[in-house]
Amino acid sequence: MIATRAGEYMYCVIQEIELRKENTDGAYKEIEVYKTTWIINGVEGGSYSYRYTGDKFERPIKKAYKISIHESYRENGKVKKRQWVIGTMDYYYIVTFGGYIGDCCNLEERADTIGITVDELYNIVAVKLDPLIEQIQKEYQETEEYKIHQEHRKVINKYLKTKEEFKNKYGSDSYDYYYDVFGALREKEKFEIFKKQYEATQEQQRSYYKNYKNNYNSNYSFGSYFNLKESNYTDKQKEYLKKIYRAAAIKLHPDVIKDDGEGMKFLNDLKEKWEI
Repeated sequence: MIATRAGEYMYCVIQEIELRKENTDGAYKEIEVYKTTWIINGVEGGSYSYRYTGDKFERPIKKAYKISIHESYRENGKVKKRQWVIGTMDYYYIVTFGGYIGDCCNLEERADTIGITVDELYNIVAVKLDPLIEQIQKEYQETEEYKIHQEHRKVINKYLKTKEEFKNKYGSDSYDYYYDVFGALREKEKFEIFKKQYEATQEQQRSYYKNYKNNYNSNYSFGSYFNLKESNYTDKQKEYLKKIYRAAAIKLHPDVIKDDGEGMKFLNDLKEKWEI
């Protein structure tokens, strides 16, 4: 309750009413794995996805809450009252979306009609609405629907985290080709082939970088070209150096060798010295 103009008081009233129809938008009871397949150039492929399925939980509670603001004031020595309807929220809207009053009405419009600020309107309503929301959410958290829904969220969150870790490790967004949402390896043979190809590529890159460093540190006369502060190469030699730079840039890119960019920085320093 707040005092407004002299002798006037405003307060919130929440009236429980019953809806005619039940809320049929209950949570699904299960998560189902399904596979999408395709054929490209004669090669069959596929990926695993998930969807909510099975029956939905019944939502038998038909309660809704009509929210209004009442004002008590005096006129010619007599106490009078007036009221403004703010909006209505049903039970399951509160448990699903949190029960923010602004979702069921235009707060600015209502506040302007009543003649108070939005903050004042929100605070008047919150005194009554917040305890009701807390009570309803506490009740709902004891239901099987809520507990199953939380389990589903844990499964999905773990799936998303594992998928991201796979991508960071292998540099590939192909987790769904081999695993399902529950983390079960569905395509063991295909994954082993993928893993071997990845390891072979990593070894090839390591070998190339090692050979490159050895060649750079050798005493061949070509090594003297790398140390020159000023370019004195012929046009033909510069063409060779450009080809060397392009080939090395592909191999030394941070996305390829998974470093902090030190390799490309070194290569670009050489490019500057070569003046190409």
